[in-house]
Amino acid sequence: MQPLGGKRHEGKGKRSGFRNRGPKKNGRRRFGIPLSLTHSWRGWSQKPGQRRSRFALPFRFSRPWRIATVSFVCVAGLYGLAVGDYAERSAEFATKHISTIIVSAGFAVERVTIEGQKHTSDRDIARALGFDSRTSTLAFNTAAAKDRLEQLPLVRRAQVMRLLPSQLHVVIEERAPYAVWQNKSALHLVDQDGAVLKKLKRRTYADLPLIVGDGAASSARELLDELAHWPQIKSKVQAAVRVADRRWNLKLENGLEIRLPEDDPARALKKVAELDTRHKILSGDAVSVDLRLADRVTIRLAPDAAKRRDSGFTAPKRTDRRPGRET
Repeated sequence: MQPLGGKRHEGKGKRSGFRNRGPKKNGRRRFGIPLSLTHSWRGWSQKPGQRRSRFALPFRFSRPWRIATVSFVCVAGLYGLAVGDYAERSAEFATKHISTIIVSAGFAVERVTIEGQKHTSDRDIARALGFDSRTSTLAFNTAAAKDRLEQLPLVRRAQVMRLLPSQLHVVIEERAPYAVWQNKSALHLVDQDGAVLKKLKRRTYADLPLIVGDGAASSARELLDELAHWPQIKSKVQAAVRVADRRWNLKLENGLEIRLPEDDPARALKKVAELDTRHKILSGDAVSVDLRLADRVTIRLAPDAAKRRDSGFTAPKRTDRRPGRET
């Protein structure tokens, strides 16, 4: 009867599993694993009448070892791709070519419409959108463009929409210019929250109030809102000066200075309006009105006006009377 795996060669010992019991040498029998694979080698997994491949291994890995080996090879390959930036470069290459195909199909950005633009320049908006003739509307990142637009000083909120096949629609809400802030001879346009919108080379926006000093930009809203209740004072104010970032001095067009208190400037403005109604102090000879103390108002006149006032209160000189004459 022929054994499994072909004939048994003469001179070979009986094979059991992977061991080959060879002849004795120097009184000892040799045991070992055959490394040369021939068609006559008989393994446990060999089917009857089937020859073993010359390049097959004579042993098996267990299932956990196979899983571990495959996992190690995959992780090593992914690590190599990541370290060499091959994955990123391959993705960029594929994206570039796909975008070129989409642009050739008629989905290139050819038109941009803007809604809500008043003070922001077209150049700033185009730079923030960041597109060119090779940008497709399908691949355009509207969320990133929105974030870049909202980083512009004049833009409070923005929205970017695609209008296929080749148009972008931009809606922006701008910050409204509120005042011109002068700080150390530098002029800035600010909004009502004190945010600097842009730097001015010269005094423009003549219709906006002028605020001066450190901290004036962030504190001007309360003062200007209160001045809106007293138009007879606001119309004559040339500049509002912040003093030590604690209180305000109002400079009027005729040179009069109104010194407001640190606490409750609304009460002081009301007092000034009442004095102007009764005594016309805003258009008289006064050079300063000090309301820093709650219980008094100090008014200082110009030097020539003070002389005129003093002369009006001077007593007339006495004249010698002749005796015997009634006066």
